[in-house]
Amino acid sequence: MIVRDRLYDNRINSLNILIEIDIEEYYSLSKDILKNNEFQRRRVGSASSIYNLLKTDLRQGCVIPPIVLALAVEARPKIDETDDKLVQTIIDQKEKLIILDGLQRTYTIRDLINELNERNDPDTNKVLKNKLRVEIYLGINKLGILYRMLTLNTGQTPMSSRHQIEMIYSDYIRENINGITLLKEVDDQAPNNLGEYKFKDIIDGFSSYLDRDYLGLDRTDILDNIKSLEKLSIENQDKDLFKDFLITYDAFVKKMDQLSDGWSLDEKNIRLTGQAFGKNTLKIFNKSQAMTGFGSALGKLLDFKLIDEVKDVIGLINGLEDANITQDLDVLITKLDEVRSKAKKIGNDQRMYFHFFFRELFDKKSDGYLDIGKSINEAFSQYERKTQ
Repeated sequence: MIVRDRLYDNRINSLNILIEIDIEEYYSLSKDILKNNEFQRRRVGSASSIYNLLKTDLRQGCVIPPIVLALAVEARPKIDETDDKLVQTIIDQKEKLIILDGLQRTYTIRDLINELNERNDPDTNKVLKNKLRVEIYLGINKLGILYRMLTLNTGQTPMSSRHQIEMIYSDYIRENINGITLLKEVDDQAPNNLGEYKFKDIIDGFSSYLDRDYLGLDRTDILDNIKSLEKLSIENQDKDLFKDFLITYDAFVKKMDQLSDGWSLDEKNIRLTGQAFGKNTLKIFNKSQAMTGFGSALGKLLDFKLIDEVKDVIGLINGLEDANITQDLDVLITKLDEVRSKAKKIGNDQRMYFHFFFRELFDKKSDGYLDIGKSINEAFSQYERKTQ
């Protein structure tokens, strides 16, 4: 691994280094990358003829476009750091590397070497010594990774934006954040306790916050909304927006649980047209619809300068009181039932309702400011006006 060049990326405050590495060393390095980043393991099944052609090119010593990696480390290397120290940083932190651009090339390289080894091909050693160019962003924050990943993958067949965000923040599944537990889909666990959430649902909520849209980042052409990312790159200086979002939402859920004091839906006294959205406080607010509404609402409050940062909402949450919480939660369930009965796309309409609910609750200019009962009713009125 030899450092060939270095440039400082002022857009995302990160040192970009160009290294030359032989295929054998990258083969070993990529194994660790794919092993430690389970959300990065997906591969494109189509265009196999293109990748077969690439295998042939690699055997012949073709120079392919640089593979781009990122290493989010706390220490920000300086542009005049010694080559040896930069290389050592990469080696020491290799389990944290992720691929920003070149995932399919990486799979193709790995497939080629595995095939050569299986056949005891006489060209194996020669191919292993062929050189690759790899760019690595060092000291980059997670939003910078997202920004650069999206710009690099424009015009290709990219993974969805939601998947990219999952991949970037997947290390938080293993990290203890204020006692919060993030559950992976493969674990087949339901969030039944305070402080437990499905990772994919939190990602949905955070995506809605990033895009200021309760429908989130399902599209792959997010660069059409590049101005939002530009604002976020300023907002994210020296902050961890994902942690702030998660901790703030968790504070809201715990506050509602405290206020409701064991409330559960009395189905005998409340007539619904279908299944209840949730039968207790946790079941209402541990769903993606509530999280996406919360995320998009907070984003709008920030854009309108009604709050200065996400964590400001924690102070508002701590001040919430509701002497009629039992009746108000009953009303919430009936309003959500009406939404379900009116909706063409139930999930999207429920997200819209929660967006209006949280906007009302935390907007100091609204009629429902810090009033849970009023916010429940005002949100439904806004939902009706929006959908009529």
